[in-house]
Amino acid sequence: MPDRINTPFTNEHFAAFCLSMLGQPYWYGTALHKCSESLRASKARQYPSHYGSSRTSRYRQDIANKKVCADCMGGAKGYAWTSGGQGVLEAIGNDKTFEKKSGSNGCPDKSSNSMFSWAKSQGMDWGTIDTLPDIVGLAVRFDGHVGYTVGGGYAVEWRGFAYGCVKTKIKGRGWTHWYKLPFIDYNDGAATVPAKEIPLGSRLLKKGMEGSDVKALQEALMKLGYDLPDYGADGEFGSETKDALMDFQRDEGLDVDGEYGEKSHAALMDALSDEEAGDEDNEEGEADAPTEPEEPKPLGVTVAITGGNVYVRVGNGTNYRAITTVKAGMTFDHVATACNGWNAIVINGQVGWVSGKYSKVV
Repeated sequence: MPDRINTPFTNEHFAAFCLSMLGQPYWYGTALHKCSESLRASKARQYPSHYGSSRTSRYRQDIANKKVCADCMGGAKGYAWTSGGQGVLEAIGNDKTFEKKSGSNGCPDKSSNSMFSWAKSQGMDWGTIDTLPDIVGLAVRFDGHVGYTVGGGYAVEWRGFAYGCVKTKIKGRGWTHWYKLPFIDYNDGAATVPAKEIPLGSRLLKKGMEGSDVKALQEALMKLGYDLPDYGADGEFGSETKDALMDFQRDEGLDVDGEYGEKSHAALMDALSDEEAGDEDNEEGEADAPTEPEEPKPLGVTVAITGGNVYVRVGNGTNYRAITTVKAGMTFDHVATACNGWNAIVINGQVGWVSGKYSKVV
């Protein structure tokens, strides 16, 4: 069997292709097109705000240099639509062309945001950026933009008109999530598990995975009366956990697929909140009314969880809906502290609040 890096549609081949495109230009609304005047004119009519007269000379220089253009999502779509980048590199800097069919090879014509939603609907692995596996060819994204991991802590992204296709450090770029592209073969089953505590709800969970979030899911299911008699909360997602999760999904009127994604997580948090109504409120003893936050602390400040299994909520009081649960010893980036002592943290790609009784700024 050929090496995976030489086999189209493997994640290794896709990552290598992205690296080979460094230096090629960013043209909004394109997906690996040969730069041409007819393309520029067409896109200028379609997206006038991206093709203003101040940019025309640069676009025409790309045309003169016979480059290949794409936008951020277009890099991946073009790769799929050219059967794994076939003929693309050979057409740079000369008059050669290549074949491309929109929507082919299992890749729909979607924007960066809708591609993420579609990948999740297809059951692909995903998670918040703090759970990023060491796998090349993953998509990393924030609202409205996407890049692709190439190893060593770097990603390739068609960053924008002023940058083109560039290689950037993943850390510090503001990426919020990662996910697997449905048309790429990752050859690794479930996603690699980071060797650290993982908050429940920060990634898709399914059979074969393991980690602290799997254990938290098992503990939650047992708390709600879904028994795991043979293995209990062992942190390994096996058939017993899948069966219990499917029972929960069935009872909640969800799709019964045995995978723990966003809808199952939201339903579980609601069920736990109902189960804990009264007990947790009495324990926390905090005012339910929201209060104004203080000034944010300097960048780099963290919040440490100091006690038990603690709810993270959407607001700074026990009357707010739970986002997830966290455990003593976990740390998170600090956003702000409210006058009632609740701390705002970054978790699961969003801001959540945890009681100051069970957390501290460090």
